[in-house]
Amino acid sequence: MAKYDLLLKGARVADYLLGVDGAYDVAVAGGKVAAVEPEISVDEADKVVYLQGKTVLPGIVDLHTHISDPNGFRMLARAGVTTALDCGGPMDDFLEQAKKQETGINAAVIQQIKPGSTVSSDDPGCDEFRDVLHKWVSEGALGLKLLGGHYPLTPEATARAIQVCNEEKAYVCFHIGTKATGAGTLRSFREAMGLVDKNHLHLAHVNSYCRGQVLGDPVAETLEVIASLNNNRNLMGEAYLSVFSGSPGKIVNGELESLGPKNSLSMAGYGGTEEEMKRAILEGFAGVVAAKGDDNVVLKGEEAYEYWRAMGTDTTCTFPVTPGSTRFLLATAKDETGRFVVDAISTDGGAIPRNFIVSKGLSLVHLDAMTLREFTAKTSYFPAQILGLSKKGSLTPGFDADITVVDLEARRPVMSFVQGDPVMVDGVVMRKAPRIITTARGAKVLQDKGFLTYETSVADSWFYRGRN
Repeated sequence: MAKYDLLLKGARVADYLLGVDGAYDVAVAGGKVAAVEPEISVDEADKVVYLQGKTVLPGIVDLHTHISDPNGFRMLARAGVTTALDCGGPMDDFLEQAKKQETGINAAVIQQIKPGSTVSSDDPGCDEFRDVLHKWVSEGALGLKLLGGHYPLTPEATARAIQVCNEEKAYVCFHIGTKATGAGTLRSFREAMGLVDKNHLHLAHVNSYCRGQVLGDPVAETLEVIASLNNNRNLMGEAYLSVFSGSPGKIVNGELESLGPKNSLSMAGYGGTEEEMKRAILEGFAGVVAAKGDDNVVLKGEEAYEYWRAMGTDTTCTFPVTPGSTRFLLATAKDETGRFVVDAISTDGGAIPRNFIVSKGLSLVHLDAMTLREFTAKTSYFPAQILGLSKKGSLTPGFDADITVVDLEARRPVMSFVQGDPVMVDGVVMRKAPRIITTARGAKVLQDKGFLTYETSVADSWFYRGRN
């Protein structure tokens, strides 16, 4: 019997925690990284994959996705992602898609808080939030997502929800905005800094609050956000690299139901009515996400409008509203010690076709804006530790063999593995059951439903214990 199950040979290997960037072989045994050495004999492995000209990285961890819609799991797998957090569910849809798509990736979910749906109103009390949290954590979620920028709560209820999650040591993510400040802008961000107090919180896509709508200058707004994050290390942040936002396009009583698309439309001089949304689509400002086979694409113009109407307007729409300057600054900003201020590069993607961690993130490496080792910190090790996945995010021997192989020059993923099993090869996704990341409290319920599980402890993660 060979010493190793799998040997990845002849590649460049980069890893933040391990402290390497050079020519190494990577050996896998029993689903774990067994060795990373300059030369490992092929005679010691059952299977050898030759990767000359390719680069081996720890598996990509996307800290903000939406994979409860069709094709989301498959799209992430094709993008080289091995682990993802679905920021909002709904959880039942998330589990349904996990079963249907069978991608073999690791995925966690936090349940959305939406007034009139998952909670009774826009001003629930602590007891209601606690009951809702207990229900969904016991069914497998890691915590809650506050959809303030779309479906806001009162400021007081928002603060209560954050407090309850902290008391229960559950995960909590906030798309900033309340009934007082509306859709997420710098004004909403400033409000959130007061609402969070000394609690721990994941701030969703911090780039979304730096579009120049308050100060008139996106860069000035970005610098204020960076300074605020630097002064509050209980806040976990991520930012995406796409110009496009993503928002629900659903119309209710002649108006967009969500504040998010109204905010994006206002940046180009459109209103938030059904007629204004129609005009934005037909004039090419708004795109409409449509399922085509195993992929989702963005339609434009007349085709987009016809699809939006055919779906009863209940679709995701995209808007080109995120300035490049803010995306660059938030991806690269460091504090005085050289530590990244924003913890992770994310996508807010999945089912939304902007899974650009590899394709756009590696552009930062090509620009010398960060090293390849730093790239692995922000796209793998840091987000894994925030989720409490202490044995993911690195190629350190003993860690799970979650691996993403990329073509560095082409800036594209070519292969990925989860615990040593292939997930994606040259864009083809293997049909394997996913692993649902959950707490000890939710594992049995998910297993009884037929899911493979991977347990984590949010209480013991960087989310609550701080960055090491």
